[in-house]
Amino acid sequence: MVNYEQINDHRLEWFGGNQEALFMVDLMTDILQTWDDVVDKDKEVTENDINRAFSNALIYLPMNSFYRQIQYHIIPMWITVVSSFETANKFERDKDEHGIELAYLLRCSIGQIIAYAMYVCIGSENCKKSLPEMWKWLLSGRFEDYRKEHLGE
Repeated sequence: MVNYEQINDHRLEWFGGNQEALFMVDLMTDILQTWDDVVDKDKEVTENDINRAFSNALIYLPMNSFYRQIQYHIIPMWITVVSSFETANKFERDKDEHGIELAYLLRCSIGQIIAYAMYVCIGSENCKKSLPEMWKWLLSGRFEDYRKEHLGE
């Protein structure tokens, strides 16, 4: 668990200093990363990792005040995140070159929820200024590395 009373994270600016919004993002990204690791088996997932992800999904995310504020607005986005992950998994299994290009982008569909959270916290004009940095953070892994990992090149 992160102590947000002492955090000095530049990402707080994306949410106008709203620590609960940043905490929500960290919870969601941890849940999705663990899910990804369980499905594609490219990284060992320990029992502690699984317990943490389930605790995040079932306890900490629903308790998060910012998540509760937007949870009903983002249900359609969650549906697309889940379907994006399922589709990305299929493309990765199929080793389809074009599918791998798409899978790289589909893996980052959570960015739509993050962008919406930023919009809620800081408004559209400030959001326009911060979104490029957020997308670079979210897509910090390079496509060529992802491609090599999944196509074995």
